[in-house]
Amino acid sequence: MSARCHVDSVLTDANAAIAGSARDLRWKTMVNGKAHRKRGFTLLEVLIALIFFSLIGLVLQDVTASTVHQYQSVKLKMYATWLAENKLAELRLSEGLPAAREYKEDVEFGDMEWQLISKVSTTDNPDIHRVEVESYHINDQNNEKTKRITLTGFVGRY
Repeated sequence: MSARCHVDSVLTDANAAIAGSARDLRWKTMVNGKAHRKRGFTLLEVLIALIFFSLIGLVLQDVTASTVHQYQSVKLKMYATWLAENKLAELRLSEGLPAAREYKEDVEFGDMEWQLISKVSTTDNPDIHRVEVESYHINDQNNEKTKRITLTGFVGRY
């Protein structure tokens, strides 16, 4: 094969690569007289991969933040329920009927400040009183009081 034919062959290969599909448009090098494709990714492929993984990261961050918020909300509601149930049990176990009025009590539970408001009211039966226990969480940063739960029950004389 003459040098002229070899150059024409290389030019024909180059023209085919330019006219070919997008897959064939990668740069080619000559090693030992054979055309070889360069290995690696193009800048466009790397940018698309970065955008793709960035979007996945944003979605994961949003899901994680939502999960943490839900966990904290459930934790506060559980603590509020425990406190209200404990207060109602205290009233049921106390001697005699509590007076029909409103009681306020500040409590520290779970390294947090809480306020319990117990509203005792009479019923048609003189031996039974209705009790509503409201549980409020007090925020440490701004002392804002947030109602978490209201538990209603009855306390009897016997």
